[in-house]
Amino acid sequence: MISQTFDWVASVLFWIALLLVLTGLFKSNRGTAKLCSNGKVHFAPRWWFVCAWVFILVRFGFTGSHYFRAGLKEPLQFATGALMLIAAIAALLSLPGTLVVTDEALEEINWVWKNKKIRWVEIQEIDTEKRGSAVTVIGSGRRKIVYTNVYPDRPRFLFEIKKHCGDDLPSNFPNQEMNSGSVI
Repeated sequence: MISQTFDWVASVLFWIALLLVLTGLFKSNRGTAKLCSNGKVHFAPRWWFVCAWVFILVRFGFTGSHYFRAGLKEPLQFATGALMLIAAIAALLSLPGTLVVTDEALEEINWVWKNKKIRWVEIQEIDTEKRGSAVTVIGSGRRKIVYTNVYPDRPRFLFEIKKHCGDDLPSNFPNQEMNSGSVI
């Protein structure tokens, strides 16, 4: 009885977490960036998005390990469990980190992977989606830092790029969004 209740609660929480993650992926994040006293600007994903993402990964991990253990005699269950565990690990590695804008560089501080850093003078290309909210900054060595809609304050992010890159921006850089945002 207790295990059935626990499974039911975990299932309901899984669907709520999945709804939160999908909302965070497809809906524009309306928060504001965090301005620090040392001049840095932090763009961090919402805490509810990260918690929901981690909960889904834990649920996938438990389900995958159950299939993995039960499938020692059944190759299809064993493969299903292995694939679910691999997917959970891959999704953990894609957990969004924090973007930090400093006077010398744009940094991505990741939870699991090595941090990325692109100096403002090393930027070779900036891709902005016409209708979407993704901004891809490509530096030397083809290093990429991607701003997506899980991060807050797109107008502020575009303003920081404009401020640090000056006139070295592509012709399709969205200037109209910087003027209509809450950037001072």
